[in-house]
Amino acid sequence: MGKLILGFLCMLCGAIFLGIGGYGARRKTPMNFWSGVEVPSESISDIPAYNRAVSRLWGGYSAVWFISGLIALWSPMAATVLMCVLGAAGAVVLVLIYKRIEKKYRVK
Repeated sequence: MGKLILGFLCMLCGAIFLGIGGYGARRKTPMNFWSGVEVPSESISDIPAYNRAVSRLWGGYSAVWFISGLIALWSPMAATVLMCVLGAAGAVVLVLIYKRIEKKYRVK
């Protein structure tokens, strides 16, 4: 039963991150990355491309959680390690990649 719960929770996290990406892809204004920080439209040169890039970023991060959820059905310990290692490292990678996206699309 624990395997199913862990798998479900991982899939739920993956679905949330994927949903954030989907929401960002449909926005007409720039997608915010940092909580509470608005990205002004005037500061982004190509808003649709910027939003697609941020959307792909969240979609890629959701893959870690979906994979962990599938692995949890066979090996909860391996899924937990994957979640902790890739989830934590992935958060750092998210920030680094977002900084590159922001630099690429910021009005100079």
